[in-house]
Amino acid sequence: MQTKNLTKTAIFMALTTITTMVVNIPIPATGGYVNLSDTTVLLGALLLPFPYNLISGGLGPMLADLILGYSVYAPATLVIKAVEAYLAYLLFKKFSTKPFIAFFIACLSMPLGYFIYETFLYNANTALGAVIPNIIQGLVGALVASLIYIPIKKNVKSIK
Repeated sequence: MQTKNLTKTAIFMALTTITTMVVNIPIPATGGYVNLSDTTVLLGALLLPFPYNLISGGLGPMLADLILGYSVYAPATLVIKAVEAYLAYLLFKKFSTKPFIAFFIACLSMPLGYFIYETFLYNANTALGAVIPNIIQGLVGALVASLIYIPIKKNVKSIK
């Protein structure tokens, strides 16, 4: 493992943990919360090499869940956010889609993942209560990531 990649991964993990914790709007139906983690999960997906992007995308939000007392969501968050990062990476790197298209498609995996998890955790009716907030969270994250990707990419490349 390269020291630079580990350092960048740690920075993105910290940023993802912080963006998850800064905006923390509870979802009464499920006991979960809306946050800004998708912005940094998606940015890390394209700015970090594989598999560091998955590590950052999964562990950062999971740590926030643990710190904020949402430990019931931590295992699901680890998987759901890593999958979201992988989808963005795959769409961008393997299928040559534009960053904003990769972000918007990948962010839709998050509400689906939490819906499935919350259906098993609670029931489908309860899980439905979080779908719209999760879709909005993902779309806002994708939009913000799309707007700041190019300026951040230039700065991350200059650190090489």
